[in-house]
Amino acid sequence: MVKKYIIRDVMVIILAILLSSGYASTATNTLEEYTDDIHFIASRGNLPDTVDQEWKIVIQDCWLNITSPSYDNFDESIKSIGNRNGVLTVYLKSAYKKEINDSQIDEIYQKIESYCEENSDISNVPVVFMWAEDEEDLTFEYNPNAFESIKKDSDYIASRGTVPVFEDEKEWMKWSDAVFEARHINELDQYYASQGGPLLSYGFKKYSGYIEVGVNKNTPEKITDSSIDEVYQIIAEHYEKEGISDIPVVFMLYYPPTEESTGFTSVMLILCILILIRIRR
Repeated sequence: MVKKYIIRDVMVIILAILLSSGYASTATNTLEEYTDDIHFIASRGNLPDTVDQEWKIVIQDCWLNITSPSYDNFDESIKSIGNRNGVLTVYLKSAYKKEINDSQIDEIYQKIESYCEENSDISNVPVVFMWAEDEEDLTFEYNPNAFESIKKDSDYIASRGTVPVFEDEKEWMKWSDAVFEARHINELDQYYASQGGPLLSYGFKKYSGYIEVGVNKNTPEKITDSSIDEVYQIIAEHYEKEGISDIPVVFMLYYPPTEESTGFTSVMLILCILILIRIRR
């Protein structure tokens, strides 16, 4: 009988070690993943020893707060910012390769860290800096049917506005550039999930010819015709001031970003529990 209890206690200890080591290795491996990437520039900050659910929520809130204002608030070299495995990923425009150095990276990081600390109460936030792929190296063609085709998507909610009919590629490029340059709308900040609103993302899909607004799939009660109309009105009025009328906007459902755990899995946990139950018998 005593032997069974000893074995059981040993199994509990092993289970605890596996749980802690699984999460710790996740944190270590995550940073190492980036260093082998040819687009890797540098990293700043540190991951916590344990990447648990609490950390996922905190870093997600930090990311949502950062992506709601214009990236130009941090630095004009930033093309986009992502959230992956508990790490913020800052993609820099390749046109700035000759200008970016360690001091510039430090300056950008300090702004991001201060913003996260002020808005999400997180310091020493882990950030990886990467070069964004050159858009001119990618082969895309404008799809005039995209605005109608997206309506068949299961996550499609609604659309507003109209995609213009372009006479040629030059006219499309001129319109696209104007939409892209005027894309920053500060009035939308209050509608983001970080502020209690339904929005998760906002961006211009150049080759589809419309603006896409991502709304939180987990808060359907906040997604109504009136809220969609309210958001669209802000976008439309903003672009009206820029000389662009009836701006096309598509609203899509998205889940908030989460990181996949690569440590101790639920299957392993179940197996350990079954072993413990068998030992107790």
